[in-house]
Amino acid sequence: MYRITGQAINLRYIATSIKQDIQLSEQSLHIIKVAEFGIKHGYAVAIEAFNVSKSSYYHYRKLYLHYKEHGVVPILQSKKPHNVRKASWNKKVVRFIIKFRKSCPNIGKSKIKYYLDKYCEKNNIASISTGTIQNIINSFKNKLRTKKSIKEVKHKTGVIRKPAQYKALQSGECVALDSMEFRQSGKKLYVVTVIDEATGLLFARGTNSHTSQEAKLILDKAYDYLPWDNFNTILTDNGSEFSKDFAKHLRDNNITHYHTYPKTPKQNARCERVNRTIQDEFMIKYGNLLFSNITLFNKKLMQYLHWYNMKRVHQRFNNKLTPFEYHLELTKNVKIVA
Repeated sequence: MYRITGQAINLRYIATSIKQDIQLSEQSLHIIKVAEFGIKHGYAVAIEAFNVSKSSYYHYRKLYLHYKEHGVVPILQSKKPHNVRKASWNKKVVRFIIKFRKSCPNIGKSKIKYYLDKYCEKNNIASISTGTIQNIINSFKNKLRTKKSIKEVKHKTGVIRKPAQYKALQSGECVALDSMEFRQSGKKLYVVTVIDEATGLLFARGTNSHTSQEAKLILDKAYDYLPWDNFNTILTDNGSEFSKDFAKHLRDNNITHYHTYPKTPKQNARCERVNRTIQDEFMIKYGNLLFSNITLFNKKLMQYLHWYNMKRVHQRFNNKLTPFEYHLELTKNVKIVA
């Protein structure tokens, strides 16, 4: 047995000095404040003033008295149990859920249970509830989710975009194309429109094909119909019907091919507007012919185009000129009096 000799240690002095040096947290200061208020005015007043329960107040008071006597900082301890229950899932069941969830992406717990019960019965394993199945799924970091796979977008390279602030001024300087899709009884047919940006001269044709080869053929028909010796510039959107054979045809004939920017239909505004005009003035009457007799439909469409280009005055020209009259004004430099 050993005896420590020397000057007596004043424990009360040490505890007091410790209390003065410690930086108390907001929680500790609140505990002290509630306890001191209750000791001075009574627990009932403290409970009402600080909106705490009676048991909480006495717990705060106990911590406060321990702090005053021994210098132990009053801190609320976590209520989490020391011995936490650990999952005891059957490894075969867990592997089944993982495999099934991967083969059938994001399938729910209720549906998994149907197949899991059969698996457990076959392998003489105790089945589990849907809640336990969900707990197993939640135990994984990504919850066994299959994320949406997005294919890498292939941007068109080497295409010429329509220049900013570009505006065609001469007849035939820039011809714009677009296509409309119509559906009836599960069948899809199309009307391709060709319009001159400067004059508004229009050509259109119905077709049952949406290929670049068909778009090329319609462009050739438009060339035969419209009053120019050649096309200098073609404006289209980024549709597949204006690539491959259509684009090759333009390159072979040294025709500049402008593309609009993706999701920017206003860059091809003339076509977008004339599409609505055709729907309101022509398709409303002859739309069914497109599906029942496309040959007759195109015949009626040619009659409409003659009226549209030669006789129908346009708001664009203050309802005083037709597209063909404006074409003559631009090409012959002769002012036409309406």
